[in-house]
Amino acid sequence: MASKKSSKAVAAMKEDANSSDFVSQGNVNAILAAIGSQGDELKKLIEDKMTALSGRLDVLDATLVNLQSEQAGVKQKIVEIEGALNGTDSRLGEVEKVCDDLRAENKSLWAKLNDLEGRSRRLNLKFVGIMEGEERGRPSVFISDLITELFGRDNFPKPVKIDRAHRALLPKPSEGQRPRTIIARIHNDRDKELILRLSQEKFPLEYKGKRIYIFPDYTPEVAAWRRAFSSVTKVLREAGLKWSLRFPVKLMLHHNGREFSFESPEEAKKFVGNLSNDSA
Repeated sequence: MASKKSSKAVAAMKEDANSSDFVSQGNVNAILAAIGSQGDELKKLIEDKMTALSGRLDVLDATLVNLQSEQAGVKQKIVEIEGALNGTDSRLGEVEKVCDDLRAENKSLWAKLNDLEGRSRRLNLKFVGIMEGEERGRPSVFISDLITELFGRDNFPKPVKIDRAHRALLPKPSEGQRPRTIIARIHNDRDKELILRLSQEKFPLEYKGKRIYIFPDYTPEVAAWRRAFSSVTKVLREAGLKWSLRFPVKLMLHHNGREFSFESPEEAKKFVGNLSNDSA
């Protein structure tokens, strides 16, 4: 009786074990099936994503190719521009050199022109303040007689030779207006210098009750250069020193038996200042 009960128990246990194995195997298969199904979906999702990414990468590759092509074009243009700039720099250097040469040549030509004009006018004197018509159509004779009348026969025993004389090339003024200047070319340089010196010594000059003035006929450039010495010559004149201003601009000073020359007003002022200090 006891042996029958134990046999039934063992059979029951085997049945339970078989039933448990069946359940476990079924669950595993279900799980595996679910995993397989999800794996297919995941695989499809990954494939879709890869396809989309591949498309985007293709677009990016095409864009990069275009950029590289544009960059190559830009580089080529930069090379061309650099070449053009180098050529321009070279040509500009040549133009600058030509300009420098022309500037130097122009300066030299201007100096020569100014010198020639100045020398052509160095014997000219300007007579200012003489009423219109006084020369009566013979300006050269009139100026020669005027010089003798103003400065006397003691200074000019013979009539001063006048090469030519004329009124300034301006419209004839109306009555009451300022008369035109008479420009006269003196034949002898010493006569011209004596006339200028006497005009300063006998200042003021008058003719028929009217004050007149005598000036050298310099170019504007030479006149400006000589005016720069005016402050120095004033001091020399007041000090009673012997001096002269040679053409175009050279101050000659005689002092203590020696002759000094100055082409710069600054040098002359410095020298005169030293003389004043020594005398003090």
